[in-house]
Amino acid sequence: MLPSLRPAFCAFCALITAPVVAQEAFDLDTITVTANQTATALARSGSTVEVITESEVRSAPRARLGDFLTFQPGISSSSNGPLGTTSNVRIRGLGGAYVPVIIDGIDVTDPASSGGGFDFGGLTNSGLGRIEVLKGSQSARFGLNAIGGVIAIESLRPTEDGVHGFVEAESGRYDTQRGVLGLTARTARTDLSFSLSRIETDGFSASAFGTEDDGHEATQANLYLRHQINDAIAVGLSAIYIDSQTEFDQFGGDGPAPFDEYNETEKMGARVFAQIETGAFSHEVALTRFESDRTSFSNGVASPFKGERRRIDYRGSYDAGGIWVLNYGADYTEEEDLNQKIDITGVQAELLIAPTDALDLAFSVRNDDHSEFDGELSSRAALAWRMREDLILRASVSDGFRAPTLVQLDPFFGDPTFQPETSISYDLGLEKRFENEGFVRATLFYTEIDNQIFFDGASVRCPSGFGCFEQGDFEGQGIELSGRYAINPFLAIQAAYTFTDAQENGRDAARVPRHDFALGLDAQITPRLSGQVTIQHFADITPSAFAPPVNKVGDYTLVHLNAAYALSDQLEAFLRVENLFDEDYETAGGFNQSGAAAYVGLRATF
Repeated sequence: MLPSLRPAFCAFCALITAPVVAQEAFDLDTITVTANQTATALARSGSTVEVITESEVRSAPRARLGDFLTFQPGISSSSNGPLGTTSNVRIRGLGGAYVPVIIDGIDVTDPASSGGGFDFGGLTNSGLGRIEVLKGSQSARFGLNAIGGVIAIESLRPTEDGVHGFVEAESGRYDTQRGVLGLTARTARTDLSFSLSRIETDGFSASAFGTEDDGHEATQANLYLRHQINDAIAVGLSAIYIDSQTEFDQFGGDGPAPFDEYNETEKMGARVFAQIETGAFSHEVALTRFESDRTSFSNGVASPFKGERRRIDYRGSYDAGGIWVLNYGADYTEEEDLNQKIDITGVQAELLIAPTDALDLAFSVRNDDHSEFDGELSSRAALAWRMREDLILRASVSDGFRAPTLVQLDPFFGDPTFQPETSISYDLGLEKRFENEGFVRATLFYTEIDNQIFFDGASVRCPSGFGCFEQGDFEGQGIELSGRYAINPFLAIQAAYTFTDAQENGRDAARVPRHDFALGLDAQITPRLSGQVTIQHFADITPSAFAPPVNKVGDYTLVHLNAAYALSDQLEAFLRVENLFDEDYETAGGFNQSGAAAYVGLRATF
């Protein structure tokens, strides 16, 4: 533990473990579907998980999902300009290469990208539902790459019987227009949901040294279906489609005429599954396919990047009457880009034990056999101890494994002899719960990575001519504090603070705020009018080695507003304002961020 954090953590523990006069009604029913292979009550999970509800996603004050996620403790982001441009979301200082993103069971990380991560640049909250952020090394649960954690996103889900839906339209600054259609249906045996969204914006200059706007347009569709054939068998599918075009700037400005830098991207993914329940045993078999086809145009030259992932997996579970549960599974994955192909075979097992009503233990182990490397074993142990009904102690230790990407193994950019990255993570947390879903939580974390792969723009060991991938090490540690409290039935306050000390090869990790603070106030002002004010402050940020000498990476404060007014039971008008006080800042050196921007819209439900 960091010496400077030890007194604060101990004081926090003393405060929240003080006896309560009387027991209240506590929220013990929130479920996590990522912490363990089988759904688990959040109060029984020893891993650190942030759960964001569909209503919170829908009313997000910031449209880009990566920006919205920064309201959660331990999460930060950086982007190379307006909506659509490259955006990286980090968990405790580790970026997209270490954080798989899964949408409706489909791994949507790009097999053809240099780091193998997911680009949040064009993903908005449109048509999305519940989100879970699982922190720490999770390779024992999700296989290689999950060294920093996992972001699991669901699309819309039906919540009541019958057919329901909504239509949403929004317009605002930078000539931004957005439309969303959502449909859900539920019968006794079938759940069905579909969403379609379209966004167009002129944007603003991505480069801090540019003048021409960089626009973005995208269409996204999500489909989910689950049908219960009989009491024992269910089948289903999920699918996602994204088609986008995004203008960007070359590093240092607009670039030479005719200023035609843009990316065309098409992503398609589908997953079909079958589930069987046979007494104490349950089984699931799934087939998944994901494709990313991206072409970058600059000065009349087209550069194609195409990746594909195919996966088959089996998951099984045996429930011994609630005392212990044994989960197990196996999977086979193929990934390829335009130049190379790899395959990975994984087997895993997980034991969940409840020695007492107040104690839950989880032990996970997984072996990944990569076609380019020897087998790698990952493990995890987690504990959740409900010291009182309103007080939970969590602890976990886990290790992880990440294989080099296809691009990093390419001798033109990297080195085919690169060794896999390996990690170890520790979490220790304490949570005090209050009535009406209130809580206060503190979590200490530590992650260490050996053989970390990074890009060095000054390296000449490969023939690219503009830098090469190298290997080094990473160490990240800190503390997360968060809480929510309902002051009265009409007013609630929530806050989060994260201290992160992230070091790459002995230097401060780039674009990672050492201090990250968020404060939100939710108000039900009248029966028809609701509103939210959110303040974010980020401090002590180190620009990357690629940032120009003159850049605005540093401390900054953002204020966001959003409000909704029910015109009728089926029609709502809403307003959101990003960066209310027009803060001039950069999250990536040399790239602009949005100024003050207001957006208004209507939402009709049926």
